[in-house]
Amino acid sequence: MERTGIHSGYQDIREAAAREEQLPSINVTEQVMARVRGMEQVRSGRGISFAGRTAATSGLLVLLLLITVTAYAASEYIQIRNKEGVVKVQHLAESQMPQGGGISSYSKYEQKLMNFAEPGEQIVYYVRGEPISEGTGSLLQFAYKEQKITDYSAFLKQMETKHSPVILPETAGGYAFKYGKVNPLYPPKAERDSNPVYSQALHELIGEAKQDKKRNLFMKILPWTETGYVSAEYTKQGAIVGISAYLMNGGNMTVYQQPEQQAEKLEVDGRELIYNHVVRPEVVTYHYLNWYNEGQDTYFMLTTYGDRALTKEQLLKLAGELMKGGL
Repeated sequence: MERTGIHSGYQDIREAAAREEQLPSINVTEQVMARVRGMEQVRSGRGISFAGRTAATSGLLVLLLLITVTAYAASEYIQIRNKEGVVKVQHLAESQMPQGGGISSYSKYEQKLMNFAEPGEQIVYYVRGEPISEGTGSLLQFAYKEQKITDYSAFLKQMETKHSPVILPETAGGYAFKYGKVNPLYPPKAERDSNPVYSQALHELIGEAKQDKKRNLFMKILPWTETGYVSAEYTKQGAIVGISAYLMNGGNMTVYQQPEQQAEKLEVDGRELIYNHVVRPEVVTYHYLNWYNEGQDTYFMLTTYGDRALTKEQLLKLAGELMKGGL
């Protein structure tokens, strides 16, 4: 099975959490996207794990969202099923998370990779003398330099150009668009091995390595056309809400919870949502919502933070409006 990863998409959430704002602490695959990078490289074993194709986030579909959490007895059995009764979202205790995950070279070369690209560009790279990309079993690895798009029309165009099945709105419950991000879908190993575009890229990089013995990292920019993750932030008088969408591509998701989170399954207008309430002594208490859209095969996250946060009732109302709008 392949995986999806999120790398950059969560940079802001992690930064906000660092400022003690009311946001979930998210720990994603090193790249992505250390937000939608794809599961190509897993920095930490905590979080959301995808079992399916890849959301730029690549290969084993493991999106690691470190969702700080409580009440295993109730929440570890939370599930969301599709119309056929297949489990698409499963909550489990952190202790049930598989160990391991492989070694990733991304963290070692992240700065060089990011300096090499412009915002919005995808990088493919080959590292000589190091283990193959964990999870994918491929020598060709992927990275993405995230781009914040502050103009909604440009954001909309990017979502359409990159064939995103999810189109995030210009406003959300009276909150105005601040910026959005669109991250690539990384190909699974089978596609990396069979697609001539990826085969040629790897051939060229290995060729460079044979000619240059002084360095181990070889990289090039490779255009991308498919979306794996999309997110947007909206503001109103100092208050902020964030919407994130993880494209599951036929996979399923496992959310590994820590002991500080209380999660409960609710229903709004016939749709199931998971309300998450986190209380940690070292961080301001926060809450957020998740739901699964079967038609889009997408897992959504709705967060609230800033100078003021929405109440549980307000958050559920906003989610209901967004779902009626197509999310």
